[in-house]
Amino acid sequence: MPSRFDQSDVDRVRDATDLVALIAEQVALQPKGREHVGLCPFHDDHTPSLTVVTHKDNAFYKCHSCGAAGNAFNFVMDYHKMSFPEALRHLAERAGIQLSARHARTGDDSGTSAAALRKANAMAASFFRKMLQDREHGATARSMICDRRIDDAMVEAFGIGAAPPEWDALLRFAKARSVSVDTMADAGLLKPRSQADGHYDAFRNRLIFPICDELGRPIAFGGRQLDPADEPKYLNSAESSIFHKSRTLYGLHLAKRAIIASKQAIVAEGYTDVIACHQAGLDNVVGTLGTALTREHVRLLKRLCDVVVLLFDGDAAGQRAADRAVELFFAESVDIKICILPDGSDPDDVLRQDAGIDRLRNDITAADDALPYMTNQFRRELRLTDGAAAKHRCLERFMTKLVDLGWHHMPGVRKRQTSADLSHWLGVSIDDIESALPRERRSFSTAVATGASTDEPNVSQEPVAAVSPARYRAERDLLALLIHSPGLRAQTVTAMDGGLVTVTKRFNAAAFHDPGVQRVAEAVFGRLETDSDFTVQDLMGELQSPDDRRLVSDLYEQAQVHAEHTAAPGAAEQLQAACAALSKTQSDERYREDLAAYRRDARDTADADALREQINKRRTQGDLPAAMPLRVRS
Repeated sequence: MPSRFDQSDVDRVRDATDLVALIAEQVALQPKGREHVGLCPFHDDHTPSLTVVTHKDNAFYKCHSCGAAGNAFNFVMDYHKMSFPEALRHLAERAGIQLSARHARTGDDSGTSAAALRKANAMAASFFRKMLQDREHGATARSMICDRRIDDAMVEAFGIGAAPPEWDALLRFAKARSVSVDTMADAGLLKPRSQADGHYDAFRNRLIFPICDELGRPIAFGGRQLDPADEPKYLNSAESSIFHKSRTLYGLHLAKRAIIASKQAIVAEGYTDVIACHQAGLDNVVGTLGTALTREHVRLLKRLCDVVVLLFDGDAAGQRAADRAVELFFAESVDIKICILPDGSDPDDVLRQDAGIDRLRNDITAADDALPYMTNQFRRELRLTDGAAAKHRCLERFMTKLVDLGWHHMPGVRKRQTSADLSHWLGVSIDDIESALPRERRSFSTAVATGASTDEPNVSQEPVAAVSPARYRAERDLLALLIHSPGLRAQTVTAMDGGLVTVTKRFNAAAFHDPGVQRVAEAVFGRLETDSDFTVQDLMGELQSPDDRRLVSDLYEQAQVHAEHTAAPGAAEQLQAACAALSKTQSDERYREDLAAYRRDARDTADADALREQINKRRTQGDLPAAMPLRVRS
């Protein structure tokens, strides 16, 4: 946590934030014992690797695959790409907490380009909404909204606005509010003049649809022509550091909760189709932004749902999209369906008809899975093919196409199920299907090949070379206990001289030699020495490194497993054993150092008898502190 922020503000916001509810806004979580699990949003997760722990006043998340870990602030900062001040203000606003006056505003917004771009877009969104209400400038746009039968609630929810026909209306509005022209241009709101100096508005005489991130903040805009002579019909903002068409879905901030609840996302092709669906009660509908559905879109949606339905307004569009949909089906562990609306109609057309919502729901329910959709086309081709040899060649062509789309990169269980499905749909044995499968060809989609995820469980890190395995284990065991049960700081343990002292008197952070463990130990002992209780999220708020936060979560879970084991000794006994183990490694290491020194002395003095005497003395005395040479003990 940055030092300029009062701990009281941070504590109030953190304590008021339900971590499970916060993460569940972005990821579909399922309860599992005292924890919750879901797909990790920080890597291409195919099996639920993310765990959210809420136990003993601790609240933290951890991915067992990629290692992402942290508290509520870390999640918001990493997921939404916010600075700490932005995350604090966002969570405070979410919890209804008023921050201290000096925290309510900071200069950070102008210090980061992403924040500056968001500020510019927010200002533009306000301008466009104001123009829509303007008696003169908004008249044509309001007429189009009326013609499209978009009601006031949807205009408000989606923030619809209007751009006037002037060349510099937004530019003048921004200058009056001291918003940087360069920032406006970087946000795609202004364009440089080609024949003279200066800029002009990128959107003119258009109905404006703000494009928002998952928090509902405008990051770009789409504009529909009001005058048929103004081409193109639809115009999007240029991409920026906060806006990428291949990663953004229109209306997701409004559809997310419905997608999680229904476990299904419906993807339409246009702004007005999405709005019409929401107005009719289909709240789990989002839209692409002039692009086909991408892997980034699917990865975004599969965190929230199990099924993605693609809405197309004609057979030709559906056929063009089928190959891409099957490729995504192979590459990602989500079911993708294709819904072709009849007669080339779009969702808005269907919803205007009598009982249109019922018709649309029925069409969506009847949607074909992507693979059967493609398979049906192949079956039609197969029926027109005569002769066994010709049919087999036809099957080989079809299977070659599936291999090119990513068959060999499917997870094993999914591949076996798909083989069985193909056998059923095609009326061909699984053996025939497998024999028709060619090896993977070089033409296989690079996007799929490079995007494949192993999703293997994380392997424990090997101890660094300078730390022995015994010390590595001993350090982690002791630190795990102190993180899990900070109250053990008052427990007495055996000191070097055989007396009893508290654990903080016996050890400090310098006693830990593994670099990662030592960094965490510094934070832990810093809190223990002030006799203050702390939680895992307290530590994670102090640690800036993701690796350090991950280690904290690993150690807490390690201690929790031991604590829940019925045959395990109590915490006090475990602490004594851990301290004894670390003491023994210290003793052994010091002895080895002195032994090496004695050997060097023996080589210099040729006093081999003195060396043998010291070695025999050490062997006789064992691991007692007195066995160490006097110069070390002193």
